[in-house]
Amino acid sequence: MAKITWIKEFGRRIYVTFKLWLISLFGLLALSIFLGTSLLFFLPFEVRLTLLPVYVLLAEIMLHPLVQLVTGSISQVASSIFYNRKHKPKEYYLPDSNEIAETMKIKYDKPIYVTDNPSIRSPFTNVFTGKIYFPAFVMEEFHRTEIGAIFGHELAHIKHRFRLIAELSLATFATWIFAMLLAQFAVNLMIFVLAELAFMMLMLCFVLRRNEDLADSTSGDATTPEALVSVLQYFKAKCKRDDGSITHRPLQARIGRLENMYDLDCKKQDS
Repeated sequence: MAKITWIKEFGRRIYVTFKLWLISLFGLLALSIFLGTSLLFFLPFEVRLTLLPVYVLLAEIMLHPLVQLVTGSISQVASSIFYNRKHKPKEYYLPDSNEIAETMKIKYDKPIYVTDNPSIRSPFTNVFTGKIYFPAFVMEEFHRTEIGAIFGHELAHIKHRFRLIAELSLATFATWIFAMLLAQFAVNLMIFVLAELAFMMLMLCFVLRRNEDLADSTSGDATTPEALVSVLQYFKAKCKRDDGSITHRPLQARIGRLENMYDLDCKKQDS
């Protein structure tokens, strides 16, 4: 039983490991070159049968994060829509919202929507409607300056949403170019699909994590890095694991980046 638990834990960790995507991509490219369609059919049946678990494992590694990302986003939006029909979120106007928005050079006249929805466990922003949602516990457990830092992070997503759309479009174009180049080889169809998916997920992971880093730094400049560090440390203490995800770096890595911002500010002031 302990061995099965260890295997499951290892599986959870490799799903969110950025380096594994890179290793898997190069592994698939190697397979596509050395195990092209023609060669694959001439291999003995025993060899092909032995390679089958490798393909299945690669497929699982590639598909699980994508499914998790898509279903997670859909379920969050759907949950908010259905829950808000019966339980309207409370509107809250942050006292410092105008000041933070002006510092970030963006206009924002909407309230924060505070919801008791149990499926909403962290603040999030609907970049299409420009609405910012906070779980109720955020207003209860965080200090005013920390709430301002959280607001700044979410507002940064609205400020940089067109940049995100542009970068995602470039990532899509890069994936298409990669697929066209890969198609020049006589590859097995399954390997081709998995390699393309691996490349797409690497690009997506890079863009989304970059977007979160930008939101952190923008909020740190508009409010204070220390306040956002305090928020991230709170969530880190609540998490059983700090592996990060496809969209977010590990919390400790984000804390380290913000602490570097604080150190740079101190050096500028001293000089």
